Amino acid sequence: MKQLAKMIAALCLFVTLLVLRELPAEIPAHFDFVGNITRWGSKYELLILPVLLLLVSFGSSFPLLHLRRKAEQAESDKERQAAAANAKVLGMVILSQTVILSCIQGLLLYNTVLALRRESFLSTVAGEKLMTVLCGTLLLMLGDILPKCRRNGMVGFRLSWTKYNDLTWQKSNRFAGRMLVAAGALGIISTFFAPKGYGMFLLFVYVMAAIVISTVKAWQVYREEKKKERDRG
Repeated sequence: MKQLAKMIAALCLFVTLLVLRELPAEIPAHFDFVGNITRWGSKYELLILPVLLLLVSFGSSFPLLHLRRKAEQAESDKERQAAAANAKVLGMVILSQTVILSCIQGLLLYNTVLALRRESFLSTVAGEKLMTVLCGTLLLMLGDILPKCRRNGMVGFRLSWTKYNDLTWQKSNRFAGRMLVAAGALGIISTFFAPKGYGMFLLFVYVMAAIVISTVKAWQVYREEKKKERDRG
C-alpha cells in the first residue's frame, strides 16, 4: 500500500512535468464563477500539489516504520494489535488521499490547458460538480477508515479527551467517522442541486459542522466516562 502511494505520487509529478514543458511561463491561475480570468501566475505553481503528495508519501515511511517497530517490540497482544492496526490505517489514509488528490491535480492540469484557449472547465457546472464529488469521495474514504484506528498520538480524531482511555477513543472516532461520511455524502448529493458556485461552499459547511458536532460528542463521551469512574470509585 505504501509503495503504491509512492508510485501514484511519482506518476502525478511526472505527468505534471510533461505538461509544464508545453505551457508558457505565465498561466491563468484563478477564475470567477463565469470563467473570466482573475489572476495570472507562474506555471510552476502547478508543482505544489504533486510535490506535496510525493513528500507525504515518502515521509509516511517514518511513522509507518515507528508503528511497525512498536508492534514488534510490544509486550502485550493488545499493544501489538493496536500498533499493527494503526499502521494499516495510516497506509490506507495515505493511499486514499494520494489517489483522490492526484485526480484533482489531473483536473487542474486539464483546466489549465483549456484556460490557454480562454476556456475553464472548473468554472462550468460539470467541472464544479466533479471537483466537489472528488473532495466528497475523499471524506467518505477517511470517514470509513477513521473508526478502524486504535488509541494513539499519530492518526485518528486526536483530542486530549478522546485519548483519555480506549472507550472514549473508540466512541469518539466511530462517531467522527460517521460525521465525515455524512458530510461527504451530503456534499456529493447537494452539489447536483445547489446553484452554480455553491457546491464546494456547502461541502465546506458540512465538514465544519461535522468537526464541531464530533468535538462536542467527544467531550460528552469523556464527561460520561469520567463520571462512571468517579461512581465506581
